[in-house]
Amino acid sequence: LYPGALGALVPQSVKTLTCTIHPFLLFLMWIIHYVQHHWRWLYYKTHSVHHTIKSPTMIVALTGYLPDTCLLILVPLHATIAIIPGANFLTVFLFSVGSLFHLHCIHSEFQHLWDPLFRALGIANSYDHHVHHLQPRKNLAHFFVILDKAFGTYCDPATLRKIVINE
Repeated sequence: LYPGALGALVPQSVKTLTCTIHPFLLFLMWIIHYVQHHWRWLYYKTHSVHHTIKSPTMIVALTGYLPDTCLLILVPLHATIAIIPGANFLTVFLFSVGSLFHLHCIHSEFQHLWDPLFRALGIANSYDHHVHHLQPRKNLAHFFVILDKAFGTYCDPATLRKIVINE
C-alpha cells in the first residue's frame, strides 16, 4: 500500500504501530522464544510450564506463568517502547489488545473462520501453534510465519498426522 495513499485519514500513531513498532516487537518476541527453546536453563526456568500442555486450548493462554510472561511479552514490549521513536500509550495499547486476542486464538482448540485466510497471508494460526506444542523447536513465531521460514524453524501443519486441517 502506498504510504501516502490514506494521507491524513490514518493517525500517525497507527502508522508508527504498523511500520515500526509491530515488526520490531514481533522480531524481539521471536528471538526470545528461540533462545528459550535453545538454552536449556532458560527453558526450564521460564517456558517449560507452558509446554506441559501438548494440545492447547484458549484457556491455556490464560494460564500465564509469570517468568515466561515477563520475558516473552513484557521485556520485548518495554524494549520496543524504549528503542522505537514515536511509541506512545495509544500505539502500545492497540498492539497489546490485538496481540492478546491473537495469542488466545492461536491456542484455541478449534479452527476460526479466519484461519484459512491467515494461513494464506502467512499469519500464524491455531494449526501453526499446535505444531509448536508438538514439536517445541518448530513454529516459534506467534504472528508471522515468515520468521520461521526465514530461520528454518517452520513446519507445515499439513505434514503432521496428529493435526487435521479442516479447510
